[in-house]
Amino acid sequence: MFTSTKKTQPGRSAAAVTTIAALTLALSACGGVVNDASAGGETTTLTVATAAAIGTPNAAVQDWYLDRVEEKSEGTIKFDRTAPESLCKAAEVVECVRDGRADLGVTVPDYTPQYFATLSVSGIPFVGQNSQAITQALYDIHTEYEPAVTALEGHGLHYVSAWPVGRFLFGSKQPIDNVEDIAGLQTRASGPVIQEMLTKAGANIAAITASETYEAAERGVVTTVGGAMDFAVNYKLMELLPYWSDPGIGQYSTFGMWFSKEAYDGLDDKAKAVVDEVTEELNAGAGVQAFNEVAAGQCEQLAAASTVKTVEQWDRKATQDWQERIGNDAEAAWLKVANGFNLENPEALLQEYKTGLENHADAQYEDATANCVANFTKK
Repeated sequence: MFTSTKKTQPGRSAAAVTTIAALTLALSACGGVVNDASAGGETTTLTVATAAAIGTPNAAVQDWYLDRVEEKSEGTIKFDRTAPESLCKAAEVVECVRDGRADLGVTVPDYTPQYFATLSVSGIPFVGQNSQAITQALYDIHTEYEPAVTALEGHGLHYVSAWPVGRFLFGSKQPIDNVEDIAGLQTRASGPVIQEMLTKAGANIAAITASETYEAAERGVVTTVGGAMDFAVNYKLMELLPYWSDPGIGQYSTFGMWFSKEAYDGLDDKAKAVVDEVTEELNAGAGVQAFNEVAAGQCEQLAAASTVKTVEQWDRKATQDWQERIGNDAEAAWLKVANGFNLENPEALLQEYKTGLENHADAQYEDATANCVANFTKK
């Protein structure tokens, strides 16, 4: 919803001002765009619903974007930054954006793949290792490839970005050194493709959100976690799971950010220009840089944890063995998911994604997780 409150003019009655203020507060409480003039000019306030936990690399990307838009707009665009999962739970953020409770959403697309089949392509194991190349390829697809643009807009969303959450790690109660060790494990993982590949390896999958994982591990519902380094550090799983290993899958899932299409379309041309400029800057490298700066600090916390026994890279032969076993199954699994959600010509989108990765293969990127694992291995 849109409201406009102009700067108070001399002679306006106190009752009128009070009425406008009350209306503005009421509209803010129910979400939606609020246009205010309390700072001397018209200001658009956008409500943010987020699943990015404070202190995580994903929150750093989000905060960089929000800060930059506010700065570049010179205060004419502001964000009402609700606490993580306070307005909507992680798996419901997209619904908050679609139904108008929020104007901008930040969460894991894989929690609701029915809306984001175009993004789940990045979850195909062993395909993507370079976070910047993936981020840029996904941005190209969702701004230039018409079927992907149409699919997202059809869900009432306007694309900002999707960036990898970090390399896939196993956290476990016992060491996991090869694909044979996966059989029989009660494993938390998100993402339709990686879940399918883990199931084929014999794991029993619990599809729960990041914030629910600690309790599940504490209660024994899961004995193993498949996720990024923030699971160990920010979600405190290193307190319960002493063994961490990198099987070599690489990037496997993304965090994403979207405007409500209605909220974006409701911005004036000047505000849209600011949003578009910062969005391009985010995808061109600023987002991944913000992510890696925080991820590097996670490694220090992981190294200092007395409960962590190992952080290791799988032997190259063990990684190759799992990759060969998967073969073309992972791509077939994604195509099945995409077809199930009526994505137009998923084979063509998959090729667009691979082409995008090739086009951006030279993107500069230093992997904080890989560096962390290598440093542990040297100890």
